[in-house]
Amino acid sequence: MTNKTEFKYQIAIPSYKRPHIVTTQTLQTLLNLGNDLSNVTIFTANAEESVTYKIVTQAVGYNVNIVTAEPGLVNCRQWYNNNYYDKDTKLLNIDDDIAGLFQKDGNKYKPFELSIDSLVEQGFGLCEKHGARLWGINGVLNGLFMKDTITVGLRYIIGCFHGTYAGDPALCGEDRVQESSGEDFETTLRNYSMYGKVIRFDGISPKTKYFAEGGIQAEIGAGKKGRALEHGQALERIAARYPGLAKTYEKAGGVVNIRLKILTESKIAL
Repeated sequence: MTNKTEFKYQIAIPSYKRPHIVTTQTLQTLLNLGNDLSNVTIFTANAEESVTYKIVTQAVGYNVNIVTAEPGLVNCRQWYNNNYYDKDTKLLNIDDDIAGLFQKDGNKYKPFELSIDSLVEQGFGLCEKHGARLWGINGVLNGLFMKDTITVGLRYIIGCFHGTYAGDPALCGEDRVQESSGEDFETTLRNYSMYGKVIRFDGISPKTKYFAEGGIQAEIGAGKKGRALEHGQALERIAARYPGLAKTYEKAGGVVNIRLKILTESKIAL
């Protein structure tokens, strides 16, 4: 395990009305991967939520830092980047429902074998070596689509698990568009446009439920149909801001998604 006196980073977890989920999933995953939770902060939408999260986490013996931020995923991340962490603090941003981390094993996958600290240290080390400011993992938990490589270039960085530097203008510059959906596409494309690359571990993926009921987006979303429409419109606006790098397409059922242009500067064997 990485010695925290040698490599320091913080873990930021935005969460909304899911204290039991974050406790049994993301926090448990971090513990399973060797993290003692001393560098973890859960950011809530209001003071009442903070009290509830503190009660639930302390009931199972987790002494986790709970901080009231702002409602909405984008607003929450903007808030802790600008107001809570010192500029350039290394941040691992994680969703509250990460039920495990896995690595490619042939055409299948198996539980991630290293510590979370070692992965984060390698991610930020590669950023500093290649001049990037964003690193992440593969969003698809399927051994057939995972690769035994780390890509330097343009690849989609899933929002539920990614490393950034607090206060970076790609995350919270004054010209950053405040989309309530597709935030991870915006972050990926904006980082690539500003720094010419992002880093992705192609053979590591999280176990999570995308667009699950509840969570931090629920407070600003409408019903399922309205939320899907808003999401599609946001993705279309994002793609329009990055012509040549992104375009929208329709998945099964008419669901709008973004496809990024595949650009590779280099590949590193895992």
